[in-house]
Amino acid sequence: MTRGITAAAAEALAWWSVLLAGYLALVSAISPTEIAVGAAAAAAGAAAGIAARRVLSSGDAPRESHGAGPGAGGRPGWAARLPAALAWLPPQVAADTVRVLLRGGTGGRWIRLRTAPGPSGRGAAALLVSASPGGFAGAVDPGRRLLLVHRLGPGPSPFERRLARTGLIAEVPPGAENEGAGEGEGDASEGGSP
Repeated sequence: MTRGITAAAAEALAWWSVLLAGYLALVSAISPTEIAVGAAAAAAGAAAGIAARRVLSSGDAPRESHGAGPGAGGRPGWAARLPAALAWLPPQVAADTVRVLLRGGTGGRWIRLRTAPGPSGRGAAALLVSASPGGFAGAVDPGRRLLLVHRLGPGPSPFERRLARTGLIAEVPPGAENEGAGEGEGDASEGGSP
């Protein structure tokens, strides 16, 4: 019991310390007011970080996600494979930023993506698809496990392909929005709403 409390306190302190240090590094002049605001914001961010980690590792999604077996620590299969896919995010952000700066951020198309089951699957998919300037999740349909995503590029980015390999997302073919809601399979689509 004491070990669990100590671990929880250490995690909260680590989150809070890193977030406060990051906040203070960004302000132009450190004053008592800035420290107080930073401490409060860091506490809120620490609580959100801990909650997000717990949701992602709680196994609220079925142990078998898109045909994958249980992941490390009993997590859904997509969550166990996610760290390898995340290595592709920084280069994707850089490439999309250059693309937007050189070509502008106009155009693109709307596509539908099926997400892994459960709130953690939907949340992780919406967050990660929106993490780069080349795309964002514009709407979520939890009942059909669909995200409506705007892409600037003509097809899935290398990062999005890695997310699909984890089982977190899958493209949905046109007209197949209601099919396979339990399986999460599909290819590409355009459209208006999820």
